[in-house]
Amino acid sequence: MRKLLTVLLLLALLLVAATPALAVTGQTPSGLSFSEMETQIDALMDEHIGVSTPGAAIAVVYEGEIVFSRGYGWADISNRIQVDPAATVFEYGSINKTFVWVAVMRLVEQGLLSLDVDVRSYLPDTFMFKESFTMRDLLNHSAGFEDFLLGMICDARTIDHPGSLEETLLDLQPRQIYTPGTVSAYSNWGAALAAFIVERVSGQDYATFERENILIPSNMQNTLNQPEWLGNDAFLAKKATGYSADGEGGFKKSMWSYVPSYPAGAMNGTAEDLASFVIALTPSAGESGPLFSYADTLETLFTPSSTDPLSYPGTHHGFLLCPGALPAFGHSGGTAAFIADFVVVPETRFGFVLLTNGTLQELTIPIHEILLGSAQSEIKATPGGLPGTKAVEGRFLPARRYGGNFVEFFSYAGLANLPIVRVSALDENKIRLSVGADDSAVYVQTEPYVYSFDSSDSPFFAHYLPRLRFHMEDGLPRRIHIGDGSDLTSLPAGRTMPFLIGSLIIVALCVAFFIIAPVVLFFLFLIRRKKRKARTLFDRFSACFLLSGTLLALNNLLLFSLFGISPFHMAADVAYHIWINYALASLSALLLAGSIWSWRRLKEERTKRKVLFIITAVFTVLFIVVLLNWHFFVLI
Repeated sequence: MRKLLTVLLLLALLLVAATPALAVTGQTPSGLSFSEMETQIDALMDEHIGVSTPGAAIAVVYEGEIVFSRGYGWADISNRIQVDPAATVFEYGSINKTFVWVAVMRLVEQGLLSLDVDVRSYLPDTFMFKESFTMRDLLNHSAGFEDFLLGMICDARTIDHPGSLEETLLDLQPRQIYTPGTVSAYSNWGAALAAFIVERVSGQDYATFERENILIPSNMQNTLNQPEWLGNDAFLAKKATGYSADGEGGFKKSMWSYVPSYPAGAMNGTAEDLASFVIALTPSAGESGPLFSYADTLETLFTPSSTDPLSYPGTHHGFLLCPGALPAFGHSGGTAAFIADFVVVPETRFGFVLLTNGTLQELTIPIHEILLGSAQSEIKATPGGLPGTKAVEGRFLPARRYGGNFVEFFSYAGLANLPIVRVSALDENKIRLSVGADDSAVYVQTEPYVYSFDSSDSPFFAHYLPRLRFHMEDGLPRRIHIGDGSDLTSLPAGRTMPFLIGSLIIVALCVAFFIIAPVVLFFLFLIRRKKRKARTLFDRFSACFLLSGTLLALNNLLLFSLFGISPFHMAADVAYHIWINYALASLSALLLAGSIWSWRRLKEERTKRKVLFIITAVFTVLFIVVLLNWHFFVLI
């Protein structure tokens, strides 16, 4: 009898062990059952963990519950700490912005904030703008700001004594380079400004408002924003180590990110905590959920915030539209060493979170395809009357780009992950859009100057650029509207391809000359010494003039190398390079004048030295003109 009971107990245990991990029935928007979803996610992670990222955490939400939660790989490779979706802390990056937009809509719901009032009515007089704009423009990333790189992300050294959000915004304020409401150019600064307006209207510092009105109601107990996790050793002890690719198929430790304009992307937390935010955003039909008082507010959140979304797509009140079989909304995030992604599908109360501690984004699109499927839309061209595709040919650059200082050159030279986009006609109704040297896609014209994705070897285009709307002015394509902060603009005057290529050629020739010429000068010195010829004042002036150009070239090569190692620097990290540019340019001007003066006093023929001096003068002037044009004498 005892043996029989033992056998029955073992059989019961085996049955429990064989029970599927997902007891909840249902399916993803892509049409997979949850058991199929689990199998496909596991297979995808087996393929990518240790290749694309050291570790990852994923959580899937359905009808108000977490139905799948799993960690893969390592949170810390050297200490062999595995990823735990309930406990391992990751950096959320720009997902943080969605909390800002929810905070904004809470205040709109309460009647304390309007989306269509000039934001200057909410700000102190210390903020001055070229043109007025509204909170709706901030939601759509269309307030007209250029991007900024210096001070966007930094390491622990520069955040020991963070200033107030107002001080930080004023220190980092970019220029307005577009007319508000005309171009959707993703802006970290604009999102942080919206958070500061929340701070001003609510009377609470933003982090406190966020915690009390969003994190606590969403039951997010393991998520903190930067002011609250700074110095919080217990919280940071649970944080994953960040990694980047080492170029040899492995990973190297990278830095944790500190974001001076913290509402734009400094939040840290776990996958299951972020899944709780998804649950808060997907209550039962007709209910408002814990974040709003009225269901209408939540419904509005996932509608286009542009006043004219057909001709000018913006965002969905700060949330980005995700391609799939059903309407889906979310946001991704990236820091120096982490990638994050989250999506909600309000129609089926579905959503998911994906967090990794690596910098490669190779998991994002496959996860979207598994869980969301593909948008099933048949391309239908308007019969007849469509303009010729030759009209939209040209070269374009992401509207989100750097300007006003030396970082602008990186944008146009393809050194800041902002490659120039080329549009070329294939036939009377098709165009090819090429990004960089290798990736391209074919688009079909469906309406006048509106093109829909047709085909590509890369999944990037269908996912991120499904439709192109060309804005024509004087018969020329000036902008390509995509929305979600991803618009493209034509190359402006003074930044066309001939000008850019010319600048690159001049820089290359000048740098080559200033590296080679000192060697030539040294040999001329040895020859003169061997012939026992005395050095004249002109020799000394012209030699120093040449060396000042060499130092100027080396200083800017070092500046380039800094950003080759890491794009994340504070202004203080590079300020001395800018001051050295000023000093060396001034020195070159003085030495040029001294060389000309001493030349006029020469009493003997010095043909070789005079030729070298003339060439040096030409290259020095050209180099300084190019540096001036590309703002290498401007820090902020």
